[in-house]
Amino acid sequence: MDTTLKIHSHDLDPEDLQRLTRELSRTLKQETGVNTTMPEGPAGPGARGDPITLGTIIITALSSGTVVALFHVLKSYFERKPTLEIEFQRPDGNTFKIRAETLGQAQVDETIRLAKDFWGL
Repeated sequence: MDTTLKIHSHDLDPEDLQRLTRELSRTLKQETGVNTTMPEGPAGPGARGDPITLGTIIITALSSGTVVALFHVLKSYFERKPTLEIEFQRPDGNTFKIRAETLGQAQVDETIRLAKDFWGL
């Protein structure tokens, strides 16, 4: 099942958000083994290059083990940029949101448990 991961941050401009998104996509592939793609979307007026959907990654091939690895990667990103908010969306439209405070040391295990329930793992 494909899952859409959307990155939000009130203090990143679009270029920085997309740079962070590309970096996260590469890191997830390398460190968790999940398949990631960056979807194309409509280009805005005056935009150059390939149309992209800012801050969005499509994740496939999630398993119980990759969810744990995924959240440890995300934890490292939240430590670097605590204003991040990540939203996961399943094909049925249900969403699961996390912020830096939900991935503190004490909350990681509970967040992983909730995420596994979200994906039915």
